[in-house]
Amino acid sequence: MKKTLLTEAALKKLQQEYDDLIQKRHHISKEIKVARDFGDLSENAEYHAAREAQSHNETEILKLKEILESYELVAEAYDKDAITINSKVKIKYTDTNDIEEIEIVTKIESDPFEGKISNESPIGEALMGRKKGDKVDVHSPNGPLEIVVMDVM
Repeated sequence: MKKTLLTEAALKKLQQEYDDLIQKRHHISKEIKVARDFGDLSENAEYHAAREAQSHNETEILKLKEILESYELVAEAYDKDAITINSKVKIKYTDTNDIEEIEIVTKIESDPFEGKISNESPIGEALMGRKKGDKVDVHSPNGPLEIVVMDVM
C-alpha cells in the first residue's frame, strides 16, 4: 500500500477531523434513537436521514483511519535550489506564456484555487526535484504541457 505523505500541519488537521467525526458519531447515534421513537421506520424520514448521515460519517472515519495508520511524515523545510514539498514556485507555460505562482504541498493540503498543488498531481510530480531554469514536460489529462521553472522561492 502506498503511504500518504503528510506534513506535521496536515497530520494535525487530519487528527482533528478524525476526532470531530468520532464526536459526530455519538451525536448521530442519539439522533437515530430519537427518530426511532417517531414510529413506523419504513415511513420515518428523520430515521432514514440519520442513518444516511451515520453511513457517510462512518465512511469518512474509515478513510481517515486508513490514512492515519499508514502515513509518512515529511519535513516542512524546503530547499531553495530544488523543488520539494512546501516549495513556492513561479512557473511559465510555454504554449501560452502564462505565469503562475504555485506551492507544492501534500495531497491532503492541496487546494488548486489557493495555488496549492499536490506533489502527486501531474504538474506537482513533474516539478519535484527540478530547479530554476529547468524546462519540464508534463503529461496531464488535458494533454502535454511544457513548463519552465522561473523561480523557486
